[in-house]
Amino acid sequence: MDQGIAALLGASIGVAGTVLASVITGWSTRQQVRAQARAEHAHWRRQVRRDAYSAFLAPANESQNALKMAGRAFVGERDTEEIDRRLQQADDQLALARAAWANLAVEGPETVEQAARSVYTTLRSMQTTLLALRDSPVNTPDGNARFLERHAVEVGRLSERLSEFAVAARAALDDAEGLDVLPVGRRR
Repeated sequence: MDQGIAALLGASIGVAGTVLASVITGWSTRQQVRAQARAEHAHWRRQVRRDAYSAFLAPANESQNALKMAGRAFVGERDTEEIDRRLQQADDQLALARAAWANLAVEGPETVEQAARSVYTTLRSMQTTLLALRDSPVNTPDGNARFLERHAVEVGRLSERLSEFAVAARAALDDAEGLDVLPVGRRR
């Protein structure tokens, strides 16, 4: 083989190798950038969800405490002023929980939103029971036992619902798969 052709062939192979290496490096860099963007997005999304879950859970817990305290104010001598104060506190916190619940519908996932709905519904049921108890005559033959029993059941149910919410929220935050959003047009 002539030295000129060998040099030309060698140079061509070198150029092709350089171009191929450049293409591979560019592709690899794009893949790394996409992976980094997905990881950052997942981290951001997890933080947004955690904030949304906390924004619901805090007023739900405050409402629970206020409703428990209102229920205790019925025991013995009925303290109407304390009952009304606690029911108002609960109502204020329920308004905050409802607003946060709307945000959960957007942030998801559906399991967390459903668990939040169960918590909110149980809180409202507790509030309704205590309002009915407050408005009932004080000296009924059964001592308003049905309302007190119902309230006791709702207190237990609410604890279960709050636990279910916490479990669903933790599962959603730990689910990296559910947080990894692919660019539009790309599907797994």
